[in-house]
Amino acid sequence: MNCMNMPPTKYLFKIAFLLLLVSLTSCVKDVDLNQAEEIVIPPTAAIDLIYFDLTSDEFILGPGGNLRAVDESRLDFLDDDYIQTGLMRADFNFRFINSFENAFKINILFRSPTNAIRYQIPIEIPAGSMEAPAVIDYTEIVDNSQIDKIRKSIKVSIDIDMLEDPVVTEGSLQLKSKGTYYFEFK
Repeated sequence: MNCMNMPPTKYLFKIAFLLLLVSLTSCVKDVDLNQAEEIVIPPTAAIDLIYFDLTSDEFILGPGGNLRAVDESRLDFLDDDYIQTGLMRADFNFRFINSFENAFKINILFRSPTNAIRYQIPIEIPAGSMEAPAVIDYTEIVDNSQIDKIRKSIKVSIDIDMLEDPVVTEGSLQLKSKGTYYFEFK
């Protein structure tokens, strides 16, 4: 049988049939559909925590006589039992840019609904200047042994203490922060 003498539609039909036959009789590894119940989906969520750009007039006199600033943000998504149970790890990234000629002591506090401190991250920021600001990039990874403290937190606050009297009132302290939360839902 010569394919060249066949009408084009019959020729195309034979090729399509041959391709279908080859694909249906190809080797296929056995698939265990019971494994579908064992699938774990590990989603992540990147959430902004606290952002600010503080100037000297935004500091107040703190309890120890030093200049202080405070900020707070709610972690509303953690106010859910399903989310809390699925949370397996959290990475917190903080970027400080200090153009004050003063150093700072920073305490980042994760708090419970009753305001109890569940987890604390202390960071020291060196003095900088307008010409050469001090830049600090800090990452805190919270996993297995400590993650329950984050699960039970509903807000994050930050206490910013200037370590000495201001040398120069010119400058700013900037913060950009983000939390990357890793979940496992079965």
